[in-house]
Amino acid sequence: MVEHPARSLLTDLADDFAAAGLAGRLTLGARPALVVVDPARAYTEPDSALYAGVEDAVEQMKVLLAAARAAAIPVYFTRVLFEHPGDGGRFADKVPAAASFRAGDPLALPIEGLEHRDGEVVITKQYPSAFFGTALASSLARQAVDTVLIAGLSTSGCVRATALDALQSGFVPVVVREAVGDRHPEPHESNLRDIQAKIGEVRSIDEMLAYLAGGDR
Repeated sequence: MVEHPARSLLTDLADDFAAAGLAGRLTLGARPALVVVDPARAYTEPDSALYAGVEDAVEQMKVLLAAARAAAIPVYFTRVLFEHPGDGGRFADKVPAAASFRAGDPLALPIEGLEHRDGEVVITKQYPSAFFGTALASSLARQAVDTVLIAGLSTSGCVRATALDALQSGFVPVVVREAVGDRHPEPHESNLRDIQAKIGEVRSIDEMLAYLAGGDR
């Protein structure tokens, strides 16, 4: 398979960042949780304005979710939901396509296979970060979580915002590379680079499956 030019460029940038003293490594803890960010049908329905062609990432989210459930770690899902016209504030003005997340719109429903189960928490938010204006940080802290595995959509928006706020809330954020997606490879790769350099860890799904199985915990 031919490597995408963005991926090759970002490899060079990663070396530059490391030489500059960025891109340190965070140690994953013994008490992880999984946060699946906005697995909404709006991203997978071809007629949706937000359709992103992220079917491969969705399948990897399902694999990661199954492993998290098997490991009996806390599992959270987030959803964007606007009950009233003003709920989205300036975010809805900036991203008019967010109207897909109005209450009652079928595009706001979860992707099949990524629905929550009893005992799993659904965090409703109106902005990109899963932490902003929600009880996620306090819920994680109450369960003594130290590491937040992040999957979902999209890499350059809600995934990155969630990773940043996880770091700022005292958790080790781990973005699972194959289990996040974006509508174009360039912002996807660029944001993964920045997350690894300045925010958290970007790890492969194989690494995280081994971690959840207990090999690294």
